[in-house]
Amino acid sequence: MPGLKLLTQLDPQTCLKAAWRSAQDLGYSVTAIEDQSKRFTAKKGSLIASVLGGPLAPQSVFQITVESYPDTNELSIERNDPWLSSGKIGVNKVKRNADDLASAIVCAIEKAGGTITERKEY
Repeated sequence: MPGLKLLTQLDPQTCLKAAWRSAQDLGYSVTAIEDQSKRFTAKKGSLIASVLGGPLAPQSVFQITVESYPDTNELSIERNDPWLSSGKIGVNKVKRNADDLASAIVCAIEKAGGTITERKEY
């Protein structure tokens, strides 16, 4: 799945909780997280509406994961690619939603006292 990575020095659990709250604030339905969680799923829209509405109503599904490394912590946002049901217009809309979510997460991480040292798309 395509997506992006945010690198930061902020504690991994704080990053994950900030991302979870950001997704929830933007209207995504999110799976529950616990103290030892490393990931959650954020969804907006429905598969049925995506199939019926095509590019006007693509479903956005994001897998948000946090990993800790010796020199940095990585928050990854993987996005779905609804090419078959929505075409290029729908894919671009999902990508915009992912960018909006990433921006909200960056703001939340900075508000929690962290900084983003690098942003990478994959």
